[in-house]
Amino acid sequence: MVRVSDEQVDFILQEIEARGVTIEDLQYNLLDHMCCIIEDEMSETDDFDQFFQRLLPRFFNDNLREIQEETELLLTFKHFYAMKKTVNISGLLAAGFTLTGSVFKVMHWPGAGVAFVLGIAIFSFIFLPLMIALKFRDEGSRTDKLVLSFGFLVGIIASLGFLFKLMHWPGANMLMLSGLVSFTFVYVPIYFFTRVRRPELRFNSTVNSVLMMACGGLLFAMYNLGYSTKIEESSQQAYRLLNEEVQKMERSKVVSVNQQDVKALQKQVVKLNREIVEMKSLIIRSSAKMTEQEYNKTSEDEAYSRLPKEEAMSRVLNASMKNKWETICRLTEEVNGKLKAAYPEHKDLVFEITSIDLPSNTTKIALQNLTLIQMHLNLLKLIAA
Repeated sequence: MVRVSDEQVDFILQEIEARGVTIEDLQYNLLDHMCCIIEDEMSETDDFDQFFQRLLPRFFNDNLREIQEETELLLTFKHFYAMKKTVNISGLLAAGFTLTGSVFKVMHWPGAGVAFVLGIAIFSFIFLPLMIALKFRDEGSRTDKLVLSFGFLVGIIASLGFLFKLMHWPGANMLMLSGLVSFTFVYVPIYFFTRVRRPELRFNSTVNSVLMMACGGLLFAMYNLGYSTKIEESSQQAYRLLNEEVQKMERSKVVSVNQQDVKALQKQVVKLNREIVEMKSLIIRSSAKMTEQEYNKTSEDEAYSRLPKEEAMSRVLNASMKNKWETICRLTEEVNGKLKAAYPEHKDLVFEITSIDLPSNTTKIALQNLTLIQMHLNLLKLIAA
């Protein structure tokens, strides 16, 4: 058995230190381990330097300093490997629950809310906090650690805001707005300017910043996304006209000066009402994909309930419906003319058909406005009875 000389011991210790191992206890542990291997495996005919060079790769993959880095990691993060495993598991669970919740939400299946809460809660309170802890180990500079930690905290706030928004809980708007504004207009610029000055990080930092800014901008644009201006205006018009009809009913005790004009008004009202019924039938059958026979066999309320949910946002009129609407507008003006002739002292009873822009209405608002005209016609029937 070969014995390691004092000169060789000093040489091994110097090599260990020169290769990046600076912790004294670790140096002597490695020295002891290497000396044991040399004495056990090296023969008297072997060259010490050559044997030592063959021995070193047993202790590392890239360089000997890996041992010190792993040691420091274990000393600093005693549960590092458990944390990494937890990050992987929590990330998979968060993604799985969130994806499941999204599918269940689209399909209107029960359990979507529970899946969303579990997915985002795991993401916000397990995955992201552990990522903050791990990034503190990976990042070298204090500035990078603080910037990335701030980014993760903003991500927690934003994800909770989305959860509150989906579940219709109070405080959702405040959480979403604060998270998105902080991410898009604070975190991304800080991230870019703290990393772009380093040549080795410049390209990745630029690409990451552009992607994050684009995603943050899109989410910020969708923060308060609602109905278009025309849809909102048409809804307000319908509400205003409905209130006007209620007021007209309260003042419905009027006297005609000419019974012949009243009869002419009655005939025109019946004709107009028939056109509106046909118009509503066309709209519902077209949107709900129903045949005329199917529509005639069901009540109007049941047929309306078959309208797809997206009809709350889609435009209603095709070419044939626009022609029918033009006929309704013309007949309404004729009814207004007959009404003024029969009740010259009550011009407030006329229906302002020009206040309804049916081509810009969605399906459901258009049906609501047509029903509103029918309500007015029924009022006229009562007055002219």
